[in-house]
Amino acid sequence: MMQPFRFIHCGDLHLGAPFQYVMGMSRTVDRTVAESTYVAFQRIVDMAVRERVQAFIISGDVYNSEDHNLEAQVRFVRAMYQLQEARIPVYMVQGNHDPAESWRAQLDMPSNVHVFTHAQVQRFPLMVNNIEIGGVYGISCGHGNEHTNFAVQYKAFERDEFSIAVMHGTVGSSQDADVHNVTGPCNVSDMIQGAMDYWALGHIHKSQVLGNDPMIVYAGNPQGLHRKECGSKGCYMVKVSHNGHCELEFVETSAIRFEEIKLDITGIQKESELLEVLSIKKNILRKQYKKPILLSVQLIGTGPMHALAMDEGVRNLWLKSLQDEEKSKSVFVMPYKIIDKTRPSVNLGERRLLSDMVGDYLRAYDSAVTDVSTVRQILLDRPEAKRLGAYADLLTDELLLRVMERSEMEGVTMLMGAHDEH
Repeated sequence: MMQPFRFIHCGDLHLGAPFQYVMGMSRTVDRTVAESTYVAFQRIVDMAVRERVQAFIISGDVYNSEDHNLEAQVRFVRAMYQLQEARIPVYMVQGNHDPAESWRAQLDMPSNVHVFTHAQVQRFPLMVNNIEIGGVYGISCGHGNEHTNFAVQYKAFERDEFSIAVMHGTVGSSQDADVHNVTGPCNVSDMIQGAMDYWALGHIHKSQVLGNDPMIVYAGNPQGLHRKECGSKGCYMVKVSHNGHCELEFVETSAIRFEEIKLDITGIQKESELLEVLSIKKNILRKQYKKPILLSVQLIGTGPMHALAMDEGVRNLWLKSLQDEEKSKSVFVMPYKIIDKTRPSVNLGERRLLSDMVGDYLRAYDSAVTDVSTVRQILLDRPEAKRLGAYADLLTDELLLRVMERSEMEGVTMLMGAHDEH
């Protein structure tokens, strides 16, 4: 029987990643944001030392970009020395944000750190109590976004009792992957052929288990980097039993949590009521998560507050008021954005049937704007579209849907007048 052991699987550290759009709200926020990626990673390192794991796996993107700053390098190397003192070996691949060609030689890694080459899949012995029980296999990204299918190159040795594959790449057509940032594309079927027991994946910033035989796991990132990365962020503690069965425990590590809430304005009559409800929701989040939160607020529904909610200047005043409440709090729930998705009290179906300017507008809208692809083509047919260049990729379906909804409602609102809600 194989000796049971434990290892940590983490990735996409993005040490030193900037959160520029949430800076400047308060000194406490700025300090917490600046330290967040480092704090999250240090929590993983401390846990590894405390729990005396037998291996520490990093599945790519230690740094945020090819020109990673020196502070990030120093902090990372110090953490590696901390793991060396605890006699914990580290196995890591380089990802598309920190490919092999971008690493510098200013700082030497300790001998416990095994960095996989980008030339071919490489194997390091997996040691438990000074006995080799298997191997850790990996290949690094060499030149940023790779188009090579790395997975088909992995093949476990027959003598391995347990084999771990470390890879930075895109499995299948994951909805969480940026289609313009696909790297090392492969499928689950490619991975099964490698006869590995555990695939430690990086690149997708969402923890998820894609398969159980073998285990195919994205650890996600230890710290959310922007508003789309809401919820729990962390790493996996993996316990391997004597028969090779893996038990996964997700451990949250983020220093700051991104959250988004929706507030229905229906029934809210006064501005003071709206701000009071938002303050209550902030305190609920504070008690629930007990850690600093960066908050995006989406206003929905219909009612008397619609006219105020749709005014950007008013929303900015609300935002400042809510931020001022948090400036003296160490465990802050700091709103950084208020989005208006409220609607005037109007039955669009009925208004489409009326012979007035609003009805004419809605019928004209329906004939011109039928679906997302139509709107996209209208934009791309414009001469100005040629100047967009690579920015044309930012015209996502989600963005165009928001534009369609807003153009429909804003046209109706303007033609009806701010006080004509029927």
